[in-house]
Amino acid sequence: MFETPDDRRQFGRVTPVQRIRGAVGTVPVYVVDVSLAGVRVAHQEPLPEVGGTSVLTFEWEGRTYSGPCEVRRTKLEKAAKSKFDKALYHTGLFLMRTDPESHALLREIVHASVSRALDEQKANAHGIPATAALSCQTGSGDEYIRCEMRHQSWVKTSTRDSQQPENGFTISISEPPSKVAMLCRAYELGDTDGRRLIRTFAALSISKSEGIPTRRYAP
Repeated sequence: MFETPDDRRQFGRVTPVQRIRGAVGTVPVYVVDVSLAGVRVAHQEPLPEVGGTSVLTFEWEGRTYSGPCEVRRTKLEKAAKSKFDKALYHTGLFLMRTDPESHALLREIVHASVSRALDEQKANAHGIPATAALSCQTGSGDEYIRCEMRHQSWVKTSTRDSQQPENGFTISISEPPSKVAMLCRAYELGDTDGRRLIRTFAALSISKSEGIPTRRYAP
């Protein structure tokens, strides 16, 4: 079962680990960032106007994504310096519909990007391994634990709601207390981007979709 557009937005937007070249229709683009609900692309040639539709295609690690998209917004990122130069635009695309293979590919791109960012944070986390987030249970059960930071302290509640809170994270209730405590500590030490990454990975870890590779933290 696929997530609804509203559900997909909870996974957040990430920057791909590697540069992704693709096309919107016949216009060459580079994928700047990715979420399960949409992507942002950089381009020099014009795309359809806001509200217009086209087909986004790109390759990632030898696999192809192809699906319809709708232009939601466009902005001038860099103006042309001369008549021989071309302006650079960034355009947000809403992914209207994907087949199972393409949907799984999007999830793997998000997963890989979050994993890489958390690995890079580990060295600066004062001994708290950010990669602890990578050992969450994947898609297991219908009961969760929601950890919310309120007034500089943690409030932990059991729930059947898999939504991620604004200030904290939700993971499988089967996670051991030591792991929950480690994630809370990493969240406390993280900056805005670091906290967003933890929430993103937590959302992926309890998603019901299959095909999410898991990694185990080894100290």
